Amino acid sequence: MSCASGESLRCHWRSVRFDALLCFAGLLVLAMAGCSQASGDPILPVRGFQTWKVPSAGPHLPAPRALYSDESDNVYVLDDAGRVLVYASDGTLTREWEMPSHDVGRPEGIWRLTDGRIAVADTHYHRVVLFEEDGTVNSMFGTKGNGPGEFVFPVTVAQDPAGFLYVGEYGDRQRIQKFTVEGEYVTEFGSHGTGDGEFQRPSAIVWHDETIYAVDAFNDRIQVFTDDGEFLRVIQLPENSSPLAFPYDLKFDARGRLCVIENKAGRLTILNPDGSVAARFGSPSRGMDGFFTPWGLAVLTDGRIIVADTGNHRLVELTL
Repeated sequence: MSCASGESLRCHWRSVRFDALLCFAGLLVLAMAGCSQASGDPILPVRGFQTWKVPSAGPHLPAPRALYSDESDNVYVLDDAGRVLVYASDGTLTREWEMPSHDVGRPEGIWRLTDGRIAVADTHYHRVVLFEEDGTVNSMFGTKGNGPGEFVFPVTVAQDPAGFLYVGEYGDRQRIQKFTVEGEYVTEFGSHGTGDGEFQRPSAIVWHDETIYAVDAFNDRIQVFTDDGEFLRVIQLPENSSPLAFPYDLKFDARGRLCVIENKAGRLTILNPDGSVAARFGSPSRGMDGFFTPWGLAVLTDGRIIVADTGNHRLVELTL
């Protein structure tokens, strides 16, 4: 909006009114997002919906896939251009680097280890790659295969406070393997199927209170194990809540609640420890009222949630 100099005062008030209308429209869209939730599901109160820029890769506008945030709220992102992107907590891109190879396919899982290295589940190369903080390759482990320490399409990697690594794969074995921080095989659990302790794409893993929470994406559920791999339970949502729809990633927030991104539903769901729904936000959307095939999320120390809104080629920062 522009004005001639003689109309500066009237222009100022028109601009104020225009900005106010934009603000009101944005709030209305966010409020309408809650109206689309299933009956019985509380609406997640969102007071801020911002986007972070994903840098172009030549003529291609990449889409974010996987996210991890550390204790300083640095956000580590994998995109479908085969890059690792590192953002500060305000959304500023601080550094980036490419995977050693990405012609065959792009990776899907990332985690910053307690020693500062960054671990990537290099999905289509059937290995885990460990980087120094500047992007230099530190080491790799794993080859293609079905044996201990081998992978077929590793899709996620996570670490527990004791340093052990957990790698989920969706290829022939549909399992989670446990390793030392040096990449030495410890044990494994899971197999292909729909029964207790079985998986159809274990796409995300998180350790919490000596327990492993694992997304079982195609089975539309989250399974819980001891950190030695003993099956404990499937998280059951209440009957008056809509079921999970292709959950793909999960993280815990500071209150001990489980934050789940649902790819098919275009939705963020926050679950209480007992499995009840604390709140939900979103539906499949190209706008501010949801997400389009989201793949990942990260929870910052101040409560903000960053979503890899993959189908919309954007990172979304939600302030609750």
